[in-house]
Amino acid sequence: MFITAIALMALYYKSILIYCQQAYHIHLFDSNTFFVQETSTQVLEKSNNDELNFQQVDAVLPIIENEGSNLNAPQFQNVQQRNEIEAIRKVNPETEINLKSEQQDSIANGKLDTNLKTHLDIIEQNKPTPELVLRGEPKTMQVDIELPHEPLPIVLTSNDKVFFAGDSLMQGVAPYVKKMLFKQYKIESLNLSKQSTGLAYPGAFDWSKTINDNLIADPSIKLLIVFLGANDPWDFPVKGYAKYAKFKSELWEEQYRLRIESILNSAIEHNVQVLWLAAPCMRKAKLNEGMVYLNNLYKSEIEKVQQHFLTTNELLGCTYEKFSDFIETGKTKIKVRVDDGIHFTPTGQKILAKTIMEKIIYKELEDPHSD
Repeated sequence: MFITAIALMALYYKSILIYCQQAYHIHLFDSNTFFVQETSTQVLEKSNNDELNFQQVDAVLPIIENEGSNLNAPQFQNVQQRNEIEAIRKVNPETEINLKSEQQDSIANGKLDTNLKTHLDIIEQNKPTPELVLRGEPKTMQVDIELPHEPLPIVLTSNDKVFFAGDSLMQGVAPYVKKMLFKQYKIESLNLSKQSTGLAYPGAFDWSKTINDNLIADPSIKLLIVFLGANDPWDFPVKGYAKYAKFKSELWEEQYRLRIESILNSAIEHNVQVLWLAAPCMRKAKLNEGMVYLNNLYKSEIEKVQQHFLTTNELLGCTYEKFSDFIETGKTKIKVRVDDGIHFTPTGQKILAKTIMEKIIYKELEDPHSD
């Protein structure tokens, strides 16, 4: 009976050792494991808690012995190693003890996988890098923003020529500007303005082609003045589409912008400056609304290439919210629009012509014979 009792106690003691080995990864047959630092135990307990809370932990923390030290430090194993150990443990718990011993021997002999990292290393690696911000100073972003450029002044000599393009609005204004240019500066002009034209129907009259052809034919042209829009706020056909493009639709705007862009590109290609006049307020509400929309297109395209855009409402004494035939000077009212609510009186035409002249800077030619 005594021998039997001793055998049972030995078996009980061995089962306790195996349980501790499995539960805490401690090799009780190795006396060095009793000297593990308190910090290692805390890291191990934290890892076990994390494994219970997040069942997607990619590593376990076996106790390993560092070379040249009696203290043990936690190291990570990858998921595949853990799965293999768990499978072996289920088949034969005692085999795990041998695997642990072999692993510790390989580490002690300098065969540790260099891809393994300590728990603290990985935490330190994933920690975001702090940015140094001085107290009291706002944090600024370094962004390269291209500031808009002012258009270059319009400078002409007597050897330069001015080109007028537009509809009936230009037909009334261009002759006055042409006369002033020649009288004051001896500058010649080319006036091709034509009533009932615009950019909406190039099949009837193609301003883009007309302008480009004349710029090629006459290199002395240095300024292009455009004034149109009253004939354009309508649906128009687009090549390749069965139906007309509806005014203000995405297709309509795309095609119209391309026509504005074509004129501007021709001017830039031939080193010609552009002065584009905004379509003024109109008496009829629908037409007036169309002018507001078109002017936004003209202005945005003009600004892209840093050319000149001249608003006209202030000169004519009206706004897009309130149409007026007159401008007031003191107690006197001067009529500047005719009864159709579209075109200008001779006085209105002269006011616009004078403003155009004010945009031009004349430069005297140097005398080649002077010292």
